[in-house]
Amino acid sequence: MDLIQPNGQPNYGRFSALPRQIDLNQYVYKTPYGKVLTGWRKRLKYKKFKFCCIQHQHYTIGLAIADIAWAGHGFVYIYDHLKNEVTEWNAINFLSLNTVLDEQPLYSQSHFAKSGIQIDVQHANGVRYIQVSKHGELQLSARIFCAGTDPLSMCSPTGINGWTYTQKLTTLGCEGFFKNRQGEVIQFNERTFASLDDTCGFLRPETAWFWLSCNFWDAQNRRIGLNLASGVNESFGNENCLWINGVLYPVADVLFQQQDEDQWSIRSLDGGLNLQVSTGWRRYENLNLRLVGSQFSQWQAKISGTIQQDDQEIVLLNEYGLLEQHYAKW
Repeated sequence: MDLIQPNGQPNYGRFSALPRQIDLNQYVYKTPYGKVLTGWRKRLKYKKFKFCCIQHQHYTIGLAIADIAWAGHGFVYIYDHLKNEVTEWNAINFLSLNTVLDEQPLYSQSHFAKSGIQIDVQHANGVRYIQVSKHGELQLSARIFCAGTDPLSMCSPTGINGWTYTQKLTTLGCEGFFKNRQGEVIQFNERTFASLDDTCGFLRPETAWFWLSCNFWDAQNRRIGLNLASGVNESFGNENCLWINGVLYPVADVLFQQQDEDQWSIRSLDGGLNLQVSTGWRRYENLNLRLVGSQFSQWQAKISGTIQQDDQEIVLLNEYGLLEQHYAKW
């Protein structure tokens, strides 16, 4: 299946397999007033990003490449939960110079470069290859294995004339290494988890969402993954999922509520999910250029609570995760 149909419109819904390709040229984009846009006017409306999180014992690594047409954005951070230390780098390339984001689901190659830092992301044969280098010296190298885990793959209508495609995977095996703040080389191991988030589409010009992601081994030594979102991808289903040993289970709509400065609650509409989230260090951006802007918070979180899945109960006890709140005008 291709994401875009011969009639120029997307396939909608959750898919059992990843689309073969996303052909932007085949998509017919119309303004709310019925005018067909092509060329650079169409591409200015198209947004795409890739995010990866790697959880290794008490280190959380986050990295992303985003192409929002008028700018390219890349960031990497390595957070040490025990020492409460972070190594962080981020940059913006205006007009997306030195930014290549290939959104194809099965085979793709992306990179971002600025000021001696380069992020390279490749995907082929079910393996995601990620490298981060600083002035030519490798700081992180990861091979992430997608086999054995059901992908979340879905496309939903967005606003009056757009669509959003997202694919997400959690509890993925990871090999490779990274360098910590002290320059020590630390190897990933069989307990390391990675999660991937690839999103593209014609998102709302003014967009806001909450998002939570979590990977952990539970007391029964099961691989547990969690992806929850509110405010995006809700017009034809949702993207809320629980993974147990790689098997995907849908989760009902959820509500994110902030209790105080560093405490949140998340509960599902059917009552099967009840979580308490405690937040710590956050990656924060606040950019207001009037016509465009972004306020982005991604917290390091500890998550506790329960999820009821059929006759199974999943228990979370201070598990590492990410909580995100994002507002964008683009």
